[in-house]
Amino acid sequence: MIELAVGTAGHIDHGKTALVKALTGVDCDRLEEEQRRGMTIDLGFATWCLPSGRDVSVVDVPGHERFVRTMAVGARSIDLALLCVAVDDGVMPQTREHAAVLSLLRVRRALAVVTKADLAPGRAEEVGDAALGLLRDLGVPAEKAVATSATTGAGLDSLAAAVDRELGLVPAPTRRGGPRLHVDRSFSLPGVGTVVTGVLDGDDLAEGEQVELFPSGARARVLELQRRGGRVGIAHPGGRLAASLRGVAVTQAPRGTVVGRPGAIRATGLLDCLIEVPAYGAAGVRQGVEAEVICGTAISRARVWLAGDDHLPPGARGYGQLRLERELWALPGDRLILRAPGPVSVLAGGLVLDAHPLPHRRWTDAPLDAWGLRERAVSAPTELSSLAVVEALGAQHGVSAAEVGVRSGLDPAAALEALERAVAAGALGHLGTVYLSVARVRQLGDRAEEMVRRHQQAHPLEPGMPRRQLLVELQLPAARGGDALLQRLAAEGRLEMQGGLVVAGGTRPAGRTAAVDRVASLLQSAGATPPGADELRAAGLNRQVEGYLLRSGEAERLPGGVLIARPALEAMTQQLRRVLAAHPEGLTVAHLRDRLGTSRRVLVPLLERLEQNRTTVRRGDLHLPNLEDR
Repeated sequence: MIELAVGTAGHIDHGKTALVKALTGVDCDRLEEEQRRGMTIDLGFATWCLPSGRDVSVVDVPGHERFVRTMAVGARSIDLALLCVAVDDGVMPQTREHAAVLSLLRVRRALAVVTKADLAPGRAEEVGDAALGLLRDLGVPAEKAVATSATTGAGLDSLAAAVDRELGLVPAPTRRGGPRLHVDRSFSLPGVGTVVTGVLDGDDLAEGEQVELFPSGARARVLELQRRGGRVGIAHPGGRLAASLRGVAVTQAPRGTVVGRPGAIRATGLLDCLIEVPAYGAAGVRQGVEAEVICGTAISRARVWLAGDDHLPPGARGYGQLRLERELWALPGDRLILRAPGPVSVLAGGLVLDAHPLPHRRWTDAPLDAWGLRERAVSAPTELSSLAVVEALGAQHGVSAAEVGVRSGLDPAAALEALERAVAAGALGHLGTVYLSVARVRQLGDRAEEMVRRHQQAHPLEPGMPRRQLLVELQLPAARGGDALLQRLAAEGRLEMQGGLVVAGGTRPAGRTAAVDRVASLLQSAGATPPGADELRAAGLNRQVEGYLLRSGEAERLPGGVLIARPALEAMTQQLRRVLAAHPEGLTVAHLRDRLGTSRRVLVPLLERLEQNRTTVRRGDLHLPNLEDR
């Protein structure tokens, strides 16, 4: 049996809490202030045993206009709404606003409940029809109105039977990703520790599991799970759940916290959404408006960027991006409420299409086709797997199946299956373990080949473009498809791999240039007295020319930056060894300079190199052959 919750909605003082008490025997106004003021301030909870024997959770919400935020948090957790309308008042402002919230959150079913029917029995049918009309006009599935009186008990049995029937029509919740417990209440119990309650989304949660709390990042272990006061070893998605957690304090789990599996959490500061403005009770959404976003039980301020239209009037819908002030953990398919932060007013509802989008600054940046695909996927549970393909199509540098699972809320295995099907159908490309659009694979290949050719043109003396440099410029790490791309291009003959270098297929570096010949000739003619930096630059020395001469073995660079022809260096080294062998007592730099016919500028760095490779040793001013190294 699926876990379901029933919740109240309606204007202040329309008998919601009294109705719940009459049905369940529980007074949900548990706070001292609520009892003193005679009004509901916070969410209240109770358990209700229906005529069929089904136990359901009941959520009682406040009706005052100042607590619509709290009402929206509570309404998110319910499967069947009881829109309460007092017979003596009829439909009132918060009745309309609460009905709009139910519509925007896509509450699955609703009943119109006429309360206090004993005060004016003759008006019950009229008030019930008005409430049903309001729900239907807003698109909330509602077929029945029931007149009740918490004082006399009239209609309570009929209401219970109607609730039983309606709950039988509610489908099982869609499983998306791992478990997410949206915390609406936390407290501490002696001998138990921290307890959190809320609605479980996504997947099963089991006792003993390790969990992570967002946004605090605290880790905990689930000690015990309870539903309606009874212990459950494994909790399935849907309905309210209480979990006792070991390893965290109550202060680390306030309302708005989300409990999930470690590694599954990915915070976001941007949300691409379908924005829907209710037909009643809303002024619409304007470009750049600041709004309060209610996501699950979490709340954040945000700026609304509309895609195209500067204003969405009542009853309109359109795409937009929310730029959040506080990061949230959201998944595609999540429902949001947007409220004006000043005067109490519901602006719109939001359906999350992309929980990790790129920032959009102009209408021309809006990926409308991708948004349309996402809307269709998240609106139909049977199409959720197509989200995997949409995620890959929009990834500039590719995504793995595991990343798709985190971004979309899909099971990694289901995501992988959907991605592989798309690859087999030619709708998607892949590089190693990452997936991306076929066009993007082609674009990356063209860009890589162009980069290598340009590098060869700009650096004709280099034997090729360093592989690591190419992958960095492509922004495609080796492990994320970079190597796979280069291997594919090599197989196609477009690139050739030469160790750590890459060259364009069918080409070779240009080879020697006139500058190389001039510098090489100058070095050879200079012999043991190599030219200085100015003379070399005048001959055409630059980094590319020097690199070519060093790689070809025609020259060597000594410590201190002296560039010398290799034959001259080898001759000097042999002569130095012979001179030192004939003078085992050692010679000074001045004596060695005269015997070798060179300068201190060349000799000193040569001696440093010989000392580093232990050919010679130094004692004071004397340089001696290293006899121990022989």
